[in-house]
Amino acid sequence: MAFFQWRRFNFFELLKETDNGTLDRSFKDVTINCSSSGRGYLILGDNLGLVHLFDRQYQRESFKAYNVNTSHVLQLKQSSFLGTVGEDDPGINPVIKIWNLEKKDIHGCPVCVHLVRALPGNRPVPVTAFTIDEQMHLMAAGFADGSIVLYRGDLSRERHSKQKFLQAGTSLISGLCLRTTQKMSHLYVATLSTVVMYTIVSKDKEQFSQLDTVGCSPGCFAFADSKQGQHFMIARNDAVYCYTVEGRGPCYAFEGEKLDLHWFRGYLIIVSKIAGKGDADSDKTTVTIFDVNNKFIAFTAPIAKAYRVISEWGSLLVLTKDKNIHQLMEKDLHTKLDILFKKNLYDVAIRVAKSQQYDIEGLMEIFKLYGDHLYAKGNHSGAMEQYLKTIGRLEPSYVIKKFLDAQRIHQLTAYLQELHKQGLASEDHTTLLLNCYTKLRDTDRLNQFLNTKDQRSEFDVETAIRVCRQAGYFEQALRLAEDRGKHEWHLKILLEDLSDYRQALEYIQKLPPDLAKVNLQEYGNVLLEELPDETTKLLLDLCCSKSHNNEVCDPEEFLLLFINRNEKLVEFLENVLQVHPNSNSSLHFALLEQYLLMWTKNTANPELEKKITLLLQNSSVLGAADRALFLCQTHKFRPGILFIFEKTKLYGELLHFYANENNFESVISTCRRFGQQEPSLWVRSLTLSTSNDKVTTECLAEILASIEKLKLLPALRVIEMLGRSPNATLGLARDYLIRTLQSDQSNISEDERLIQQYRQETEAVREKIKDIKTSALVFQGSKCNVCNQPLELPSVHFLCLHSFHQHCFDSYADNENECPACHTENKRILDIVRAQEQSKDLHEAFHGQLEKADDPFTVLADYFGRGVFNSLPSWETAISGHQGVRTDLSSVSWGPQNAGPGFEAKLRKSEGKSCANLTAFVLPGFTNEGRVRLQENASVRPTRIDVTEGRLRNAEVIGAVERAASNNAATTTSEARHRLQEGTNAKNFLTTPVEIPRQTVVTQSAASVPNYVGAVKAVVASGSSDFSTSLRKSSNLSLRKAYGNQANAEPENPFKENTYDESKNPFADEQSSNPFGDDEDDYNDSLNPFAE
Repeated sequence: MAFFQWRRFNFFELLKETDNGTLDRSFKDVTINCSSSGRGYLILGDNLGLVHLFDRQYQRESFKAYNVNTSHVLQLKQSSFLGTVGEDDPGINPVIKIWNLEKKDIHGCPVCVHLVRALPGNRPVPVTAFTIDEQMHLMAAGFADGSIVLYRGDLSRERHSKQKFLQAGTSLISGLCLRTTQKMSHLYVATLSTVVMYTIVSKDKEQFSQLDTVGCSPGCFAFADSKQGQHFMIARNDAVYCYTVEGRGPCYAFEGEKLDLHWFRGYLIIVSKIAGKGDADSDKTTVTIFDVNNKFIAFTAPIAKAYRVISEWGSLLVLTKDKNIHQLMEKDLHTKLDILFKKNLYDVAIRVAKSQQYDIEGLMEIFKLYGDHLYAKGNHSGAMEQYLKTIGRLEPSYVIKKFLDAQRIHQLTAYLQELHKQGLASEDHTTLLLNCYTKLRDTDRLNQFLNTKDQRSEFDVETAIRVCRQAGYFEQALRLAEDRGKHEWHLKILLEDLSDYRQALEYIQKLPPDLAKVNLQEYGNVLLEELPDETTKLLLDLCCSKSHNNEVCDPEEFLLLFINRNEKLVEFLENVLQVHPNSNSSLHFALLEQYLLMWTKNTANPELEKKITLLLQNSSVLGAADRALFLCQTHKFRPGILFIFEKTKLYGELLHFYANENNFESVISTCRRFGQQEPSLWVRSLTLSTSNDKVTTECLAEILASIEKLKLLPALRVIEMLGRSPNATLGLARDYLIRTLQSDQSNISEDERLIQQYRQETEAVREKIKDIKTSALVFQGSKCNVCNQPLELPSVHFLCLHSFHQHCFDSYADNENECPACHTENKRILDIVRAQEQSKDLHEAFHGQLEKADDPFTVLADYFGRGVFNSLPSWETAISGHQGVRTDLSSVSWGPQNAGPGFEAKLRKSEGKSCANLTAFVLPGFTNEGRVRLQENASVRPTRIDVTEGRLRNAEVIGAVERAASNNAATTTSEARHRLQEGTNAKNFLTTPVEIPRQTVVTQSAASVPNYVGAVKAVVASGSSDFSTSLRKSSNLSLRKAYGNQANAEPENPFKENTYDESKNPFADEQSSNPFGDDEDDYNDSLNPFAE
């Protein structure tokens, strides 16, 4: 390859005489024999034996290396050692010295660390070439007679080095170069006539090889260390030759006499003479810089008398014979690229940028510019080559827009393929590429693109399938969908494009249950329409068969597939429910609805009716009976409606259903069957019968008899209802009224008898209480009521005539003031009394609101919601264990006098008027409690008695018993009936209050009380702590002595002995005083409405 064919550029800037004459002044009368550079210095050797070191500012530092002459200098690049060759004595007597520039002697000169004489065979031959290995283990010197001396050893120390003589030839050695690899070293030798190489394998063994039969002049060699490899280069007049360890390498033609050869950063610098006409010894020289890798000339310029080029400080230094230094500065990369861009040399720019490690963004921009340039010139293929290199950095749409023309579809296809290979393609790119394949009808490349395994993650599969379908490549789309697991697309192609329903169904059968379920939900309608039996079987397999993970598909998810396919839906549901009878209720209702639809089309199908009835009996259906009832009513399935009414106990609805059919025999039958559970059915049947003209008199008579027997309605209400009936006769109503009035009269007589009986029993109880208070009570019990053993002192006796051993009483008694045997019953009675007193307050408030309300029924509804009318335990129930009391109130009946709306309010109004004159007596159970208390306080003047708490409890319990008995006597009969009798019988209720302690005042207004003497004994015993204390002290103490004169007695210490120390009382010295004693009482007694 000829250098003169390469492009020429000006990538270096020439700076002339950068030393400003320093070199001329330093070597004015001295000849420069040799030069080198490194470690920041320019190193020169002269004929006086001196070595000069110049820094960047050309400041000189010199030292005496030899006495006579310095012929060679060599600065190592990786260390501070400097090698020199010269003569210390006149004549030919060369000496090699190694200097350490970092070590100085006392004179400030570098220290010589190694010295050896260079005499081949002790013959005085001048040294013509010199080289040192960078590791400082090998050194070679070449001589004018063609001999070489090789030195081994540590050259950095003052040690003896081994020498070996080598004979490369007979001509002068013009160049030496040592390069060491990991295992061996190579010594390149250039003579005037040959090029040879010694491979130094071991310490004393060298392998000789001749590389070429041509040589070079002294100094015309260089060693190139580039990315392309290592080359030993020599320059001859015709060309530059390159050599490697394998042999001869490339050759570059460049004619002219070469003076110097130098390698710098991938550039080859040649100093040559300019041949003039008839002037062979002309001093005109030129310096040419070649970029061998990129194959262009980076600089060329004539420089007079140039003979040597060295590199230092990042630039090239040209030495001339007139002792001047010219500097060549390389231009920056951007400047170089601008020069190339202006000349549209983008290919060169790319090579330059790559060789100088330009950043990737910059390279992409150059590729883009190069591609734009080629596209503008019409070279679309070349442009696409450059655009392909920009993938990943340049927006693809920039390139695609340029190649959308149909004529450039091949280039577009190549670009899109590369996008997919690098995984940078989008869905649109995939669509475009596949469209390109289909437009070109390039089936082979389409199949290759779709089937290549490397492409799996480099394009959107769904987009590819969609494009293939649109282009009619169904086979490719189907294969791609199956290969990539796109089941939905696979089925779409089979069903929508190929209409192969059977293959689609077989494909679904091969899928896992979860995927099969999803695809059946999507395409089940189509498959059921084309292949109903096979599809239904597949659905049953999914819903009834367990998969490997024990999962079963939910049948409810497939119900919508059977729209307009009722027969298959019934088959599907029957099989599913047979396998899974406890399935969701929605399946049962779906089957029920299908059965009913089939029944409406064929009502005379007993087998189907039996299936429906059996399905209605399922617990899942009965759990949502309202839904099942709605379905049966919608389809008018009478057996199902009747069945659901009975199962859900909607007997009233059942009556309405029969009444709407005018089937009153069934109405009566229903009331007979379920009347015991829900008596109100007879009332409903009466309402329905009286509003229908189809009912018979016999039915009405039976209904009235049941209502009368169960006392379900007031007589007036029944008469009103019969009056609306078109079939009810006067005789039917007359018989009913006669029976009702007779029953009410008998009840009234019985109530009057009970009132008189209760009054007598109350008087007897009062006498008994009086005897207990004023007379002695003899205890005749001989056995303990706990252990049933004979009594022994000490013992405890109660007024209820229960007796206990002292130790038994202490073991079983919860309270020392109450009898253990009567404690439970007494507590229950007190709770009942307290509840009745609270209920009485609510009743008073209720009646007051009822009288003032505009709409009494609103008040009634409010109190019903609050539970005011809930039944409470009665006094009769509490004492039923001691005295037989009639508790059956079933005889209480409704009469015409207490029936009808608003009658309660009328009674309340008349009550207020009739009670206005009652001042000396209290009506039991009907008078406000506050008024009773006022009358008690006004009429009763109790005697102050200082008693213990036990005695107070005794009296309090007695009063509570009396109040409970009084209230119970009033509530035994109908409240309405008492209201009617208030005006005529009030005189019979007058009583005289009993004088008892104020804390336990009770009204004696009860008309009659039951015989509850036994209960009174139990209650009194719970408050007899004083008596039991006395009995423990002395069993012979009589009750009259302990209790009879308590009104006039002083308080008695039950512990007899008073051992209290008054000196320990912290309040003994303080006198109690009324804090309000000094205030004047400004209260006006005349304002007290209750003052006497």
